[in-house]
Amino acid sequence: MSLHHEVTGTGPNVLLVSGLNGRTKFWAPVVDRLADRFTLATYDQRGCGRSPDDGAAWTIGTMAEDAAEVAKAAFGDAPYAVIGHSTGGAIAQLMAVSDRGGPHCTVLSGTLARADAYFEELLQLRLSLLDRAPDLDPILSNLLRCDPAEFSTGGTAIALDTDVTIRRIRALLGHRGYELTERWDIPALVVAAEDDRIVPPHLSRALAELIPTARFELRRDGGHFFPQTRTDWFCEIVGDWMVSLDPTARSR
Repeated sequence: MSLHHEVTGTGPNVLLVSGLNGRTKFWAPVVDRLADRFTLATYDQRGCGRSPDDGAAWTIGTMAEDAAEVAKAAFGDAPYAVIGHSTGGAIAQLMAVSDRGGPHCTVLSGTLARADAYFEELLQLRLSLLDRAPDLDPILSNLLRCDPAEFSTGGTAIALDTDVTIRRIRALLGHRGYELTERWDIPALVVAAEDDRIVPPHLSRALAELIPTARFELRRDGGHFFPQTRTDWFCEIVGDWMVSLDPTARSR
């Protein structure tokens, strides 16, 4: 299946993998900041945005296979890094341990190795809302993902296809990143925000502690969508880290 993807910028190759929303546009602020330093590929995941839905019961593994195919289409056999946020971070974890020529480094943003009791309860609540009152789920998601200090009732909630969202949530609940870390041999940067109420920072910290090559960076605020709400900080941390690994990249 062909997935919609876009390539922007110039420099070392970077694949950007979105979270539960699964759409290219999540990364728009990041692309604007990094396109003068990196070649950036973004894409709509299956059933999201401009990519078709195959109706399958997805797993993080099948999503990682899709991401690898997009990287191949965008970059050919050239080396690339991957940045994954939330669900995209789970996808990036599978890509990092691939034996099929995966990324040379990875940024894991607002993500986790596996669900704990809090995260499990949160996603089960979302599944219940999607089943019983699907119009309320985007409202809950908007409340949780925003920086509380900057929340506005006039904000636009993200409306997702109910069936697609249910299948994506179930895939994320099945993620077992802790089983991958013994195979991990590429550099990793794990980034989190203290006030993230969807993936609290203790889950990202636990992920970093499992990865032998990981560096952990914690932002004090920004909410779950900190790549959008704290874009300058995010791009500085991530961009400088990738430059340190690839001398052909442009410094700030």
